Amino acid sequence: MNVYLLASASINPVTELPDTLLPATVAPPEGNRRVAREPDYKKYIPDMNVRRRMSRVMKMGVAAAMQCLSHAGRQPGAIITATGWGCLSDTENFMKNMIAHGEYLLNPTPFTQSTFNTIGAQAAIAMKNTSYNITYVHRGFSFESALLDAMMKIQDGEAAQVLVESYDEYTGASFKIMERMGFWRHDAVCGEGVQCFMLSAQPGAAGKIRLRDVLCIFGDEPQMLKEQLALFLRKHHLHPEEVDVLLSGRNGSGSHCPRYQWVEEFFKTASLAIYKPFFGDYPTVSSLALWLAGRLITQQQMPDWLSDAPPEQINRIIIYHHYKEKNHSFLLVEKEP
Repeated sequence: MNVYLLASASINPVTELPDTLLPATVAPPEGNRRVAREPDYKKYIPDMNVRRRMSRVMKMGVAAAMQCLSHAGRQPGAIITATGWGCLSDTENFMKNMIAHGEYLLNPTPFTQSTFNTIGAQAAIAMKNTSYNITYVHRGFSFESALLDAMMKIQDGEAAQVLVESYDEYTGASFKIMERMGFWRHDAVCGEGVQCFMLSAQPGAAGKIRLRDVLCIFGDEPQMLKEQLALFLRKHHLHPEEVDVLLSGRNGSGSHCPRYQWVEEFFKTASLAIYKPFFGDYPTVSSLALWLAGRLITQQQMPDWLSDAPPEQINRIIIYHHYKEKNHSFLLVEKEP
């Protein structure tokens, strides 16, 4: 199945819209939180009254969608959104107001904007798009579920282009709660971000970056994961030595244990790129890795801050993502000649 990255946009802690290239140098990260670098929203949401009513993550979602639409130059036949945490700041505001006002005279805006499908709805309104619109909330598999739905839409001929967007934010309160739950042990880094992709059955003029397949595995046994990965590669007639770059889901010093190290040993000839220390970790961070893969293939260059052993060429990339040691996913991305 041919599914191509026609256009993409990202709001993350390292780059800024509308920059499409990775910087040569990045300041060393400090602490274990990464905050997204927000763009000038006036460029993407001109109406001041509309901007004022939007929460921070909603503005990020609409801005990324409009930037991606601008690059693609085509309206999508479907809009599919993915999130693991949802609009946390709006949820917090609604709950605080409910407690402070004794459940009376509540402002309905934080409640309506706290629902998971708000970003997809706002993107559709901004684009004046009335096509298929759905949101996936599957924690660590949210983005992968959205990708699989989009790929099936394209394969079945139901849509020529599909807009796939992911978003996750964190707040001070959510960070502390997850820290108590053990999310950020062993120097693991918390992050946030919004990524948007226009997937198409036909490649764009800028190049042929193909999303070849997506593999999702639930479990925690390294041997079982290794066998499933081997079958995944065999399905596409590939050997591990034919992969140029492994974008590894390692996060923090605790990720050096055998549960994760086997993936890096499996692709021992590939250049290893560790991205989470710079971009942070969240349920849909695999979308950031997909955006990163597109940038690496376009640039044909690996920044020193991302990997200390850059490859001579970047034509095939494997993205490995895990969430809470149970949800494992592999994305195969490659450049077609």
